[in-house]
Amino acid sequence: MFQDRSLSKYLFALLFATAACAQTAVTPPELTLAQAVEQALKNNLQAKLAQERTVESRAQRGIGLAALLPNVSGAAYQMSLTENLAAQGLTSSAFHVPGLPAFLGPWDNFDARARAVQSLFNLASIRRYQATRYGVQLAERQRRLAEQQVTTATALAYIELLETGQSVAAAEANVRLARQLLDLATNQRNAGIATGLDVARAETRLASQQVQLAQARTNLDTARLNLLRTIGAPLGAPLAPADAMRFDPQPPPEAGQAIQQALGERLELSVASEQLRIAEAERKAAIGGWVPSVSAFGDYGSSGLKPNQTDLPTRSVGIRIDVPIFDGGRTRAEVQAATSEVRQAEMQLTDLRAAVEKDVRQALDNLATRQDQMRAAQKNLDLAERELSLAEDRFRNGVADNIEVTGAQTELENARQVVVLSLAQFNIARLNLFSALGRARDFTF
Repeated sequence: MFQDRSLSKYLFALLFATAACAQTAVTPPELTLAQAVEQALKNNLQAKLAQERTVESRAQRGIGLAALLPNVSGAAYQMSLTENLAAQGLTSSAFHVPGLPAFLGPWDNFDARARAVQSLFNLASIRRYQATRYGVQLAERQRRLAEQQVTTATALAYIELLETGQSVAAAEANVRLARQLLDLATNQRNAGIATGLDVARAETRLASQQVQLAQARTNLDTARLNLLRTIGAPLGAPLAPADAMRFDPQPPPEAGQAIQQALGERLELSVASEQLRIAEAERKAAIGGWVPSVSAFGDYGSSGLKPNQTDLPTRSVGIRIDVPIFDGGRTRAEVQAATSEVRQAEMQLTDLRAAVEKDVRQALDNLATRQDQMRAAQKNLDLAERELSLAEDRFRNGVADNIEVTGAQTELENARQVVVLSLAQFNIARLNLFSALGRARDFTF
């Protein structure tokens, strides 16, 4: 929590100002970060596509399994046939058969038959099926990774909304302060202590703060639209954040321990490992193209002249062995391509491990910097408040004009914005550390 008393009073004033504005309008429904994440996981396009890819991978597994299961089909036909014996070289003169016609037919032929083929051993098909099984696991991990990325994006959009909301509150406080200082300059001029230039300077400062307030409100509306877009809600829906950013620095984890945790939990590494397994299975499937395959086949049916004129049923049963001898170098090329894909997957996995370590170290360093930045912003805000108070007293007592007051007012306005920005950057740094550790879902305010 904030330890600085002046900063606590400042935040209380911001909350009071926000509450006062809310009383004049219909209060929009409040949305917590957890609720925003839940809606995003249901509605965000990235999460939906990841879910569909999981369904697609299961279908691909079924396709791979089909090559190992029996293939049963049936067919029936009724034909009217003729035959030209002369075209086949079968004539009466050639065979010395008197009366042999050159043209036969027509005659009818009917056949209805069921056929079945069962693969007994096909190494390439077995390896491809294993690859599709790994593909289901890969799609599941990619779905979880997409959910984590959506969670991070939602939290960032939520922090942006909180930051812009506090910026509006700070701008409103600056406008009130500018009005108070304008009233002070006017009273001092009426009392003969200040000049018209002091009043004009205060009026210019008030106009500038009103412009900044309008810009802050525009930024707030933009942040609201960004969050609504991220969670998949109607862009015209009212929205108010229920959570609030806080400054509660905690001792960061030790770098080595954090890196080991990230290497064990980062879903990117799990996805890369599954991609490597798939590439290895595909390479083994390509090698299987050199191995003979065995299959069993059979058919059973009836033949005759017409469907109602059939003789005894006939059948055929057999075992088939296919031995690859030469396919133009296709199998060799497939093995070379698959081997290259394995090496690429290995290099990507190795590089990703280094990237994860880099993410963790950067997140820890950035968090430490943001903590120091926030503490400095607190002290700067307290100093700016005291300097403005002293400048007001000197101006009120006629010791100085309001140039000093305007300068102190500017410092206070800047200090307020720095506090808001530093608080947002601190929470973003916390979120980045959670994401670097693979625990974005655990982030809370």
